[in-house]
Amino acid sequence: MDDRLAMQGGTPVRTLPFGPSHFFGEEDIEILSEVIHAGTVSKGPKVAQFEREFAARHGVAHVGTVTSGTAAMHTCIGAINPDPGDEIIVTPWTSGGSVIGALLHNCVPIFADIDDTFTLDPADVEAKITPRTRAIIAVHLFGNPCAMAALRAIADRHQLFLIEDCCQAHFAESQGEVVGSMGDINGFSFGGKHLSAGGGGAFMTDNEVLWERGLIFSDCALPRNSSPYAGRPYANYFLAPNYKMNDLMAAVLIAQLKKVDGYIEKKIRAAQQIIEQVSDIEEITPQRVREGDRNTYWVMGMSLDTDKLTCDAWAFAQALNHEGIPAGGPYIGSGKEGPLYRNPFLSEPNCYGRSHFPFDYKRDKPIDYRLVECPNGEKLMQRGFSIQMQPSFDDEDVADISAAIRKVFIHYRKPIHAIT
Repeated sequence: MDDRLAMQGGTPVRTLPFGPSHFFGEEDIEILSEVIHAGTVSKGPKVAQFEREFAARHGVAHVGTVTSGTAAMHTCIGAINPDPGDEIIVTPWTSGGSVIGALLHNCVPIFADIDDTFTLDPADVEAKITPRTRAIIAVHLFGNPCAMAALRAIADRHQLFLIEDCCQAHFAESQGEVVGSMGDINGFSFGGKHLSAGGGGAFMTDNEVLWERGLIFSDCALPRNSSPYAGRPYANYFLAPNYKMNDLMAAVLIAQLKKVDGYIEKKIRAAQQIIEQVSDIEEITPQRVREGDRNTYWVMGMSLDTDKLTCDAWAFAQALNHEGIPAGGPYIGSGKEGPLYRNPFLSEPNCYGRSHFPFDYKRDKPIDYRLVECPNGEKLMQRGFSIQMQPSFDDEDVADISAAIRKVFIHYRKPIHAIT
């Protein structure tokens, strides 16, 4: 066996491509053809059917569909209708889509630190609450649920809205409760996630008031026949975007909803096998899953003890890619461009022209994200690498991934005498 890394001229562990991330077949084509032949390619009966089925799967009263996960999170903010300058507590290790809606609503993201689950540390969340705090966004990163009981208690104690960002975590569970059913209003993405139509999103809630506001908000605040404003004169009743999903996208989601359980089970199985196969490597630690929780592993995240390696996490991930294993380094550039508070749209800031709005709105001292730090997350996430799970992974694929991780680790491992 050639022990040299592929990037140094050695033989790659893997030369064949991996299988697909989703399985599209005749059943998907059939339901799409049904929509096209019916001529209802705009929002219609398939959207309504998917909304009913998705709500039933979560045991919630209401689901509304939108155009993306970012649109779903914006709709959640629109539904709670915050004032300019209100603060929204969120993790900085997430997609910008988690907070873009808050910024478009002129709110101020306040970043709380994370723990080794890669999700919000409830103690730091509570420490960040001020009189201007309006909501907490619980991001279930990579498919791993937040500490929802603790966050729910904090939100209730301070009379705050709790919003779940379930975009990466379809059907994950926190202590037996499916994500999306525990927050006041919650958002999902269908753009390449477990359940995918190549785009689209949804919001869900049991709260009738938030449901009505979210439904109208996602449709330009117009009095459609299906909206709570039905019967009013045709007009835009408040500032709101157009985020309506169409029947073509909903049709794909209906077909894929029948397959998603299988996708998830296969991803969980593959992730757990990989974790087990490299468990003897003490320098590699998987994202911790709380006892009683279910991580659905949209992504399998791990962290490295880089003090015992001769490379950083970016180089480790790059080496895995050369071995034929698609891997990512620290989440969204953590330690370089990331976390979010280091991204230019916040650090410069670059949101509303040359102004500092809303970060200086009715504040004696403007918020300066260049001074923000979440030390535990910074230390943890800059050592991270990840592999996106596929339902097509079989035992051979898992063995190749594990072998590549081991090969790269052995190459970069410091000699014992060099470790201080």
